[in-house]
Amino acid sequence: MGAVGNASRGIHAQVVAMVAHYLSDSGLQVTPRPYKAAQNMRLSEALAAMDDDLGGDLRGLADAFAVVSSRGDRYRLAEDIARARVGADVAGKQTAIVVQWRGGKPVSEAFAVLSLADLARLLGGTPPP
Repeated sequence: MGAVGNASRGIHAQVVAMVAHYLSDSGLQVTPRPYKAAQNMRLSEALAAMDDDLGGDLRGLADAFAVVSSRGDRYRLAEDIARARVGADVAGKQTAIVVQWRGGKPVSEAFAVLSLADLARLLGGTPPP
């Protein structure tokens, strides 16, 4: 799964790292998604390698699949949560989360967005169909 929404892959990788470090500093065992870049690799090969990685942007989340949107202040939450849900389903994770970075704000003020069904599961409930 590629980066959800971003100005560039470089910016996206930095925002993912900021979010991962914030969560790690909060006591969670979270690491940022490793971005591979090999010398002499064609662009199409490098992009395919990134898209073949099904772990989401944040690693170490037990049963959650998280993607980070580094769009800044342009939000497309429905589209982003739908992509996160697909990623969670494919990866066999129960919960899909989008972390929406808010450009110009501290990373602690990023939004964490999930569906009501995923929130119910996260809180220990069983959502109705």
